[in-house]
Amino acid sequence: MPSANTADGYERLRQETARGLRYCHTRINANTSKSLEVASFLYALIELLVEKGMLTLAELDERKQKVAERLVQKFKDSGLGLMYQDPEHDKYTFAHESHVDCENRIAACRAMCCKFPFALSQQDIEEGIIKWDFGRPYLIAHGDDGYCVHLDRETFECTVREHRPVPCRGFDCRDNERWKVWEDFEGKIINVELQDSFENGKHAR
Repeated sequence: MPSANTADGYERLRQETARGLRYCHTRINANTSKSLEVASFLYALIELLVEKGMLTLAELDERKQKVAERLVQKFKDSGLGLMYQDPEHDKYTFAHESHVDCENRIAACRAMCCKFPFALSQQDIEEGIIKWDFGRPYLIAHGDDGYCVHLDRETFECTVREHRPVPCRGFDCRDNERWKVWEDFEGKIINVELQDSFENGKHAR
């Protein structure tokens, strides 16, 4: 008979899987409906323009290719769909690791950086060690407390340090503009506003 911890793990996995499937089905239905609507409108418009001699099929094909390239780039820039790191780097040969003295700062920052959301790489996904959020592929997974699931809650140490993703290896809390951890790095004064934003759930997990 499975233990309580095992049962809880199964239930959590079931909930995450169900959440991911609901998201997929919702998006599929919405996208299908919208695609049909747009396609109907577009084909009707093309037929009218061709009939009136205002457009040729050759002109249409040429413009379609240009617009398709532009839309693909816009899709990538918007972060829609599945999210992977871009550009990708081999994490085991990554040459820009930060070197912050985390051990002597952890009492002040409480590993705030381990609450940051970011996309994993294809290398991470294929390797199968780093867990990702089933509901939001492929963002790194976080627990109910907001911390990365791979963080030891007692020691605040990474339990998969040798396999940690590139964002973990390269993040430098001394001067990061997007995630300003410190008001005063040397004085170990934390950025309370950023800390509170995670406590209040303002940042997506």
